[in-house]
Amino acid sequence: MPKTTSSPGKPHVSARFKAVARLFNDIQGEPHELGSVLCIYLNGEPVVDLWGGPMSPAGAGVWRRDTVVSIFSISKSLTAACILHLCDQGEAGLNDKLVEYWPEFAHADAKRKSTVTLRHVLEHKAGLPVAKTNQPGDVYHWDSMIHALETSPLLWQPGSRTAYHAVTFGHLLGEVILRISGLMPSEYFKKSLAEPFDLDLSLKLLPDQLTRLAFCDGDSFDDRQLRSDLTQAAVHSDPWQSQYFGPCGDDYHPNSTRWRNAEAPAVTGFGSARGLARFAAIFSDSDGLQGRNLLSPDLMRALQYSNPMPEMDEGTSQRVRLGYGFHFNQAPGSDFGPNPQSFGHVGMGGVTMFADPKNRVGFGYVCNHLFQPKPDNPSKVGDRASRLMRKFYSCLM
Repeated sequence: MPKTTSSPGKPHVSARFKAVARLFNDIQGEPHELGSVLCIYLNGEPVVDLWGGPMSPAGAGVWRRDTVVSIFSISKSLTAACILHLCDQGEAGLNDKLVEYWPEFAHADAKRKSTVTLRHVLEHKAGLPVAKTNQPGDVYHWDSMIHALETSPLLWQPGSRTAYHAVTFGHLLGEVILRISGLMPSEYFKKSLAEPFDLDLSLKLLPDQLTRLAFCDGDSFDDRQLRSDLTQAAVHSDPWQSQYFGPCGDDYHPNSTRWRNAEAPAVTGFGSARGLARFAAIFSDSDGLQGRNLLSPDLMRALQYSNPMPEMDEGTSQRVRLGYGFHFNQAPGSDFGPNPQSFGHVGMGGVTMFADPKNRVGFGYVCNHLFQPKPDNPSKVGDRASRLMRKFYSCLM
C-alpha cells in the first residue's frame, strides 16, 4: 500500500502521485477559481487528498478536507444505490413496476404508466423526463412533485427512448423508497449507506453540515432573473426539453434557503470529496470497502461488468451509456479514465465521482466555482476533474 507523505488532517498525496498535487495547485491558481477538494482512493485507501481555496465567492473561510458543498446530479447515483440496496435485500426487483408500490402513479395515462419499471427509471427510459402538470416551486415540496408525477402523462412509451430525467429521477425512485421502507430517501441513505460506510454524504443538507458548508458562485441577481424567466417560460413551452426548469424558480441554487431545506433527491445532495471517493470505492472492488459490502457479490458483479451500449440522450443531445442509475464511461459527458467499464456521475458546475473496478479506483472531486458553458467550450462541467483524472492515471499506469 502506498504511504502518504504528511500527517492526518493536512493535504497529502502518496509520493507516486506528486504530479497530481502540482496540477491541483495549478488549477487552484487559475482566474476565477474558488475552493475545491480532490480525493482519490486506490485499493480501498486514500492516496490523494488535496484541498484549498475560499469557501465563498466573497473569500470568507478556507476549504478543509471535510468542507461540504452541493453535489447536484451526483445525488442521482446515491438515490439509485438506495434502490439497488432494497433490491439486494429482497424488498424490490429491478423489473418491478412502480405501480406495484405506488398505485397512484398511474392516475393519468394508466395503460402506459402501469408498465414503467424501476429499471426504466434507473436508465432514464421511463418516459417522464418532465412532468407537464408541474408548477414553479414544486421541486421544493415533496407532495407537489409526487402529485405532478401522478397526474402527468408520459411523453412516450417506456423503454422506447432515452432522455435524462434531470429533476423527476429522484422523486420517481424516492417515492418507491418511501413506500417500501417508510423512510424518506435521505433517511434511508443515511441509515443504510452513509452511517455503515462512514460516508460524508447526504441527500439533503443535514444540520451538522451547516458549519462546514461552502457557498457556490453563479447566484447573482442576473442569474436569478434568468432562472425565474426560464421557470415561467417552461410551464407550457415546447420543445419538452425547455420544461426541465418547470418545477424550479429563481432560487433554484444551492445557496438558497429553500434548496437547503428541500429534499429533491435528483439534485439536493451535499457532501465532501472524501465522501464521494469512499462511495465510489465501495463499487470499485467486488469485496467492498475495507471488508464491508453494500451489495451481494452477484449484484455487484452485474453492475461492474454490465456493458451498456452508447445511445443518444434526447435530453442532453449527447451519447451516453446508462445502467443501474450510473453513467458509464463515455466522453465527453462522462470522462472516467482509461477503463471503459468505469462508472459514476457528474454534477452541474464540475463535481465528479466515479468508480473504476479494473484498477480499484474511487474518484471524488467537488468545487464551489461552477463552470459555465462557453462558446468555445460547451461542456456542462468543464475539464478540471478530467485533467486531474488523466494526470492520476498517467502516474498509475
